[in-house]
Amino acid sequence: MYDLSVHDPMAERYFYVAITAVSLLILVIALMAMESLYPLDTDVPLIFNTENIIEDIPRIQSIQIVDGEEPGEALLRFMVWNYVMVREQYNIDTFDRDVNGVKSQSSEEVFKEFQQMIDPHNPDSPITQYQRHSRRRITVLSSRRLSDGMEVIFEADVESKTDVKKSHWRANIAFQYSGIELDQKTDKVNPVTFVVTKYHSKRLQDVK
Repeated sequence: MYDLSVHDPMAERYFYVAITAVSLLILVIALMAMESLYPLDTDVPLIFNTENIIEDIPRIQSIQIVDGEEPGEALLRFMVWNYVMVREQYNIDTFDRDVNGVKSQSSEEVFKEFQQMIDPHNPDSPITQYQRHSRRRITVLSSRRLSDGMEVIFEADVESKTDVKKSHWRANIAFQYSGIELDQKTDKVNPVTFVVTKYHSKRLQDVK
C-alpha cells in the first residue's frame, strides 16, 4: 500500500518531467531549424579562376562606372571589355575556355580569323610565342563609342620566368547588340544578344 501511494505517483511525476524536457528540446531545435531557413534566398554558384584562393576573393560590383549611365550602355561596355580581355589574354591553363568564349560571341567570319591567328603554324600565334613558359594579361585602360562600334585601349603584360614586358594596344570592334529590353507581356528582360562582327587590334607602343 505504501509503495503504491508514494513511489508510483513520484515515478509518474518524473516521467512527465522527462517528457516535458524532451518536448522543450524538440521545440528549440525546430525553432532553430526554421530560423536557419530565412531569409529565403537562393544561392547562385559562381565559378572563377584564381592562382591564390586566399587573397583573390571575388567581389560583386556595379558595372555602371558613371553616375546616371544607362544600364544598356554599361552592359555593352562590360561585354566589349570582357571580349577584348578573353580574346587577347593568354594562359595555357584557360586557353580552351577563352577560345570557347570568343566563339560564343563572334560571328562566323570573325571566329575564322581568330582561329587563323591562334593557329600554331602562324609565327604570331600566342601558342607559338608563349607556349607554357609565358602568360599574357590584359588590363583595359579606356574605351569610347564610335559611330560603327567601340575603340578600346588596353595594356598587355607578358610575364615570363625572367621578366615582364608591357605594351599598349588599340582594338576596334564592330558588333550587333540588342540592348536591354523588357517584354511587355511578362515584364521580364528579354535575352541580350551581343555578337562581334569585326575585330582589329594594333600595337601602339612598348612600355618600359
